[in-house]
Amino acid sequence: MNIVEVNFADLVGHVFNGYDLHMALRQRGYNAGQIVMDKRSNSDSVKCLSRDLILHHQIREFEKVNSISNYLYPYGEEILHCEEFLKADIVHYHILHNGMISLLDYPRLMNAKRAVWTVHDPWIVTGNCVHPLGCDKWEDGCGECGRIKESDFELDDDNTAFMWEQKKLILAQVDPHIVVASAFMKNYIEKSPITGHFSNIHVIPFGVKTKEYVLAKGKREEGKFRQGKDKIVIGFRADNAEIKGCRYLYEALRKLDVNAGIRLICVGSGIVPADIKGRYQTTELGWVDKEAEMMDFYQSCDIFLMPSLAESFGMMAVEAMASKCVVICFRGTVLEEVTNAPDCGIAVEYLSAGGIASEITRLIKHPEEIRRRGEKGFERVKQNYEFDAYVNKHIELYEEIWKQERRAQ
Repeated sequence: MNIVEVNFADLVGHVFNGYDLHMALRQRGYNAGQIVMDKRSNSDSVKCLSRDLILHHQIREFEKVNSISNYLYPYGEEILHCEEFLKADIVHYHILHNGMISLLDYPRLMNAKRAVWTVHDPWIVTGNCVHPLGCDKWEDGCGECGRIKESDFELDDDNTAFMWEQKKLILAQVDPHIVVASAFMKNYIEKSPITGHFSNIHVIPFGVKTKEYVLAKGKREEGKFRQGKDKIVIGFRADNAEIKGCRYLYEALRKLDVNAGIRLICVGSGIVPADIKGRYQTTELGWVDKEAEMMDFYQSCDIFLMPSLAESFGMMAVEAMASKCVVICFRGTVLEEVTNAPDCGIAVEYLSAGGIASEITRLIKHPEEIRRRGEKGFERVKQNYEFDAYVNKHIELYEEIWKQERRAQ
């Protein structure tokens, strides 16, 4: 059985975008490879498509000006003719809408081979946005969108009704095996008029290697970025994007008692406000690419704040729980499901900075609860989000598709 994973990049998001999956499949004896547009690894099993950077940027600008999205990129045509695709028994698609494949090529690609498609976010069911947030226009056609300038795929004019209709017409021609990481995403697929006809939906949560996340001696005080006088360490991702909710996080930190012995540690490229850095001892690690350094980050934290307005899964929350951090998030987001709040994680009222501050204050006064929730979170990850289980469930799916193909012959 020849299996090919298709994604816009190999190492960017490698844990959940097909790279780690195909490498694990190879270790288990499967003939697996990956096709990408942006190759950063040295792996011979990863095929890099030819890319003219000037043309790529011209297409992106042309689409923006003409208010269309992922409609003209040429890489689908090249995939159809590359050797890895032609030899494949199963082609597993991941994130395709990062300037990789034209929507118009989806039917040709997904009907040419047995197809699996991991839908990572709700973009495919909307007229343009990645996360609808409180908007329900995605359920009946979009249009009159107030967020075309703040979207990851900025449009000059509101053409969301057209793009929604195009997605509906195009995806009516395919019925691949759909993989989603949560019940939250499954609900989008089933409710959308664009994807509601899909008949094979599988929930397979992303996975982490828990053994690599726990401190060798199990002592939080030995975290690399902690200092001896730190009573409590709060970690978060600094991000200027509104959807990551950092303004609520900073507002919450402004409400806390600065004499509580709090240290802040953050990763990410966002700007931490000067007054926050003035109130707390703050370690800014910036954008971190190395997995080992991310583990050091999580292992140094007692509490991990993730006040995202929306996520499709929340990998950082799982990684934090794997390091026995307590995760605080907003209710009504997928993170409430992923962290199993209120048993493991803590979900506060949506957009409530006061709620975040209140829970941090309470946890500081009850360190035994931090330890208890940390242990429960770790056990949840072991039971639900282990990387080996993630691989095994994909193997079961591939084997079933393979058997169906053989029976059909």
